[in-house]
Amino acid sequence: MSFSFHPLEGGYDIPMRIVGANIYYEWLIYVLMWIPIGIFLYGVYKRVRIWMQARGETHRQEPIGKRISSFLYNTLGQVRVIEKPLPGWMHFLLFWGFVVLLIATASFALWNITGFPPLTGNVYIYFSWFVDVIGFLAMIGVAVLAYIRYVQRPDRLNDTKPLDGWILVLIFTILLTGYIIEGLRIAAQIELAPTMAAIEYERTASPIGWLFAGLFSGAALESMLSWHRFMWWFHMAISFLFIGMVPFTKLWHIFTGMTSYYARDYQPEAVRMVENIEEAETYGIEKIEDFGWKDLLDLDACIRCGRCQEACPAYNTGKALNPKITIIQALKKHLDNKSPYMLGEGGDDLEAVTMTTEAEIEGVKETEKHMIYDIVTPQVLWDCTNCLACVYHCPMFIEHVPKIIDMRRNLVMWQGDMPSEAQMAFTNTERNYNPWGVGWANRAEWLKERNIRDLVILLPEDEGDFEYLLFAGCAAAFDDRYKKAGEALVRLLHKAGLKVGYLGTEEYCCGDWARRLGNEYLWQTLASQNIESFQRYNVKKIICICPHGYNTIKNEYSQLGGEFEVYHSTEILARLIAEGKLKTISNGNRRVSYHDSCFLGRYNQVFTEPREVVAAAGGTLISIERSKEFGFCCGAGGGRMWLEEKAVEGFKRINQTRTEQLLEVDPDTVVVNCPYCMTMISDGVKETDEEGKIPVLDVCELLWQCQE
Repeated sequence: MSFSFHPLEGGYDIPMRIVGANIYYEWLIYVLMWIPIGIFLYGVYKRVRIWMQARGETHRQEPIGKRISSFLYNTLGQVRVIEKPLPGWMHFLLFWGFVVLLIATASFALWNITGFPPLTGNVYIYFSWFVDVIGFLAMIGVAVLAYIRYVQRPDRLNDTKPLDGWILVLIFTILLTGYIIEGLRIAAQIELAPTMAAIEYERTASPIGWLFAGLFSGAALESMLSWHRFMWWFHMAISFLFIGMVPFTKLWHIFTGMTSYYARDYQPEAVRMVENIEEAETYGIEKIEDFGWKDLLDLDACIRCGRCQEACPAYNTGKALNPKITIIQALKKHLDNKSPYMLGEGGDDLEAVTMTTEAEIEGVKETEKHMIYDIVTPQVLWDCTNCLACVYHCPMFIEHVPKIIDMRRNLVMWQGDMPSEAQMAFTNTERNYNPWGVGWANRAEWLKERNIRDLVILLPEDEGDFEYLLFAGCAAAFDDRYKKAGEALVRLLHKAGLKVGYLGTEEYCCGDWARRLGNEYLWQTLASQNIESFQRYNVKKIICICPHGYNTIKNEYSQLGGEFEVYHSTEILARLIAEGKLKTISNGNRRVSYHDSCFLGRYNQVFTEPREVVAAAGGTLISIERSKEFGFCCGAGGGRMWLEEKAVEGFKRINQTRTEQLLEVDPDTVVVNCPYCMTMISDGVKETDEEGKIPVLDVCELLWQCQE
């Protein structure tokens, strides 16, 4: 909205003492505005220079079309922001308020100089009305955001800083003074030309400004003109202050957010690969400059909205990990303190630097700190379950989990520093290709144990063609409880007439958990062996019962040249039911509480098919608060299946917390789709009063129980 320029419109003349002053102001402003613009550009230059110090690689060139679409969709539509309705829509109003006001101010300035665009007649009236209303809605947005932050005070905003409040005050003052200026102008014009045409014109073109004009009714004309001149300059000064502050405050997220929308990771379900692992001189990320430029941009893009914190199962159960504070903001502070030395502005010899200010002292100390041990800390890194909730709910597409995995790689592969349980799981897998440590020669014994040996084509013993390869995974082969789920799946596939192959002793652990614990070398070894086996038997289609194997084979084996059609068991079963190849009989009306595993749900967006199978099996799904995209982790992802979780005083363990969420709706049965979830939720039920009363079943088991 332009509060300063007003067209000669409406059948009456604007007094020259108002217009003349504005024209004088206008040309002076054109000169002065280059000061804040220069400060802004200098700040941008400094931040971009810091990003360019990143030594890690970030490949975000393709696909260009999708990236442009993401930029427009998320910038203009604020889609990720409004996923949290109240603050999201208020931010939407604020964003579009400023966009419209900027366009309007530029349009009025251009019109005054060139006469284009033609802001005359009804065009001006409609345009002015729209801008007036949008600006007022932006004021409402600021007020509500301030109410949320300082009155409601949700836990996710528990690190509010004084500058946060001052920025809200600044934005609100810019908007408010604009309306005061407009009100003074209207009041002065009506005082000089009190015709009905003038009154109706102003009331229509500037409805909000008209309301503010009422505040000055009866004031002396000279007083209104003096205040108009003063407020005009004050409004311009704080507007220029706003522009100059952008690169140096959280306002920088306006531009870093838009950049992140373009440079977002289109494969968050896949861990970044270490290339040429045999030749690498170091592993993982040890220093802040070892990250890629997108990682450093992420640190600037974070607006501390706390959505990652709110969704994090580790934080919600009292762990040291807080994705906002102990990861992103900790790294952000470290980057800001170290950046002068990264840019060569702190002296080449840090010990020889003459330290005269607190900032310089802090900067030198920062260069001596070890990023993993002093800034983030190993405990924070090991607390993460890789559930992806932080990444999925971040409105800025910040990539928390990849950073955690990169730092874990340094701990495991470079520092040799890891929990003893992780070391044991690594050793078991290196010796027997499974984290349980059971002899690899026994991998196919579960088929005989469950009396289903003749229902699959066991390679290489059996001959015959098969359409799908069953990748049963370690749990179905070695975990006594999950062998039942594996049996149910094999029987269902056989009943539907599918020819299924199974590698037996030539099937190795998928390696997902090892990779996410930081042992990239072990993952690449296991994945390469599996890919070789798949290619040896000309495998095209793979069925996985474990979401972790499903995710890594589907989304990550391609990094090593393994391209296959990969399905989770629930996807196949839902299709077989729809095709009429699996028919069910009534098994009572079970009240089912269904748990979405993170690696099937958030990672791969498979929400519908498991629910279709449960419904076909006679289950009535009960809605729970945390489900689908907002599902709560069982606590075993990210390799934590093999690490001991200690309950924090005043909190319960993650699996206990999730189990209570599933049981609070009073179900008859709890259904899962993952062996890790089966273990964690079953253990959780045993620790409640419902032990022995409410069964925990895999989707495959539930469906097999109601077959004709």
